[in-house]
Amino acid sequence: MKVLFVTTEHPGFIFGGLGTFTREYVRTLRKYADVKCVYFHLRDGEPPLPDETVDYVIVPERVFEAFSPEARILEVASSFRAQLDPIMKSFRPDVIHCNDRQTYLPFRFEKNVFYSSHLIFTDLLTSNTMDDLYFQEVKVERCALENSSVVAAYSDFSANSVLKVAGGKCAPVVLPLGLCTEKFYKKKRYHRNDGVLNVCYFGRFEDIQKGFYDFIKAVNLLGPRFKKRNNVKFHLYGRGFIDPYLDLKLFEKPEFLNGDSLYDAYASADIVVMPSRYEPFGLTGLEAMASGALLLVCEGLGMDMYADPGRNCLALPRSPEEMAVVLRKAIMDYGSMRLIQDNAYQTAREWTWERCVRAHMYIYRQLIADRVSHICSAYRLEQRKVLDSYKKSNDVEKIHCAEMERISSAEILNSVSEFKNGKVLVITGSYEPEEEEFKNFLPDIKFISVMNEDRYGIAVRLECLPFKNREFDHVIVAGAWESVLDPCGALMELERISKSNVLIMYKKGQPYTWQTFQMENEKDWKLINRSTWDCRLEHGFVMEKTVPYGTVLYKHSLNDQEEKNENFA
Repeated sequence: MKVLFVTTEHPGFIFGGLGTFTREYVRTLRKYADVKCVYFHLRDGEPPLPDETVDYVIVPERVFEAFSPEARILEVASSFRAQLDPIMKSFRPDVIHCNDRQTYLPFRFEKNVFYSSHLIFTDLLTSNTMDDLYFQEVKVERCALENSSVVAAYSDFSANSVLKVAGGKCAPVVLPLGLCTEKFYKKKRYHRNDGVLNVCYFGRFEDIQKGFYDFIKAVNLLGPRFKKRNNVKFHLYGRGFIDPYLDLKLFEKPEFLNGDSLYDAYASADIVVMPSRYEPFGLTGLEAMASGALLLVCEGLGMDMYADPGRNCLALPRSPEEMAVVLRKAIMDYGSMRLIQDNAYQTAREWTWERCVRAHMYIYRQLIADRVSHICSAYRLEQRKVLDSYKKSNDVEKIHCAEMERISSAEILNSVSEFKNGKVLVITGSYEPEEEEFKNFLPDIKFISVMNEDRYGIAVRLECLPFKNREFDHVIVAGAWESVLDPCGALMELERISKSNVLIMYKKGQPYTWQTFQMENEKDWKLINRSTWDCRLEHGFVMEKTVPYGTVLYKHSLNDQEEKNENFA
């Protein structure tokens, strides 16, 4: 696989996190693919030289007398494209990964463009700051969102912003980011705070998005007596303009840190407060978790991807008055928060660059195999809502569902003699057996779950199965059918990967709280088959069998079809 990774964020520019993303993502991706990294230099000053991350540094040539914002943007894009042509012809990438909106226009008419949206441009602005240049930037971003083959966002919150800007003309795929967790925690054991409790803010000194002034007000509401009595120090780490009229007497001197000094500050942090009003992902919160600090974070933003209040963090209200109440409780009860901090640390350890890259490569492969429509069907926002509904459902219901899936799968595998031979795939809702549970009588068997994300942060969906054509002799579906949004597309995918048999178990009667699709009898099945395979149903057969899970509908595979996408894996 050949990937051309294009960015305007140089790895040497670490403020904001995208430079770090460029360095760590490209470094890890090179373990699995042939990668060329192109840096578009749009900053003032001398361009950097190529290094271990960046293969090509391209600077726009401005030779046309361009005065309007549109003309300047198009001239820069044209200059970039002219300089890229030799690279494109020699490298011939399978995927072009554009890492921000300013990289997109030179590839407007290329195939297999993967666009990663880290920050929606309009979210940074108010109507008072919109000028002619900004309006053109918004047009460029909308063009990238609407015309890229695949758009990746990094939280449900960010995906909603993408849909708003694009007017629903794209289906953003939510993928995980990464973090070098060991850098944040390894110094913690050497830290000695002499009984001092360090409460820290990391980020820009800005209020509209970061809620910075709210945090200042909340601390001042606690007052100097509270600070002295509880031996607390309040720290501000970041940069930006601070209103000189703000009262900072209760705070240590604000500092901007990077490199080892930043890791030292995280290591010394006992509590990290994240009062943001807008965050597309909120990497600061994940860094706080990785450092072993107690995180106080606002809900309903990008941090929801990893923050679970009560389990690995505390929820932070929006108003300074309510924020002060939660901050007081966190300080007063800090000694009883160890379990939450331990859970947070374990959560952060899951967010590795390995996981991030493998999730992206999963989508790259679908893109190369010309399966964009399957990606859009499987990973649209409605599917994320189904997964969230499952996660928030009653544990008793989930346990019962998994047990029924286990019993029914075992009964079918034991009772259908054909399944004793050949390669078998079992697709469940949530049940994931121990590795050796079914190996005793069926050595060549694979289980996947559609409700649980795999170790790379991807939940496999029936509408977009990551397997080759006819990879399995037999495919069994137990507990997954109830969560489909496109039953016809799901059936076509099941048929594509099976050589011989497809067997689907579906639940009748009372639906699950997360259920999207319900069938009650054979007539429902025939209606779906008619819309999917027209009259070809006569070449197979259908039967019903009652099992503990519900009803089994057994469909013998149909006539051979012309194989395609053989390179898909």
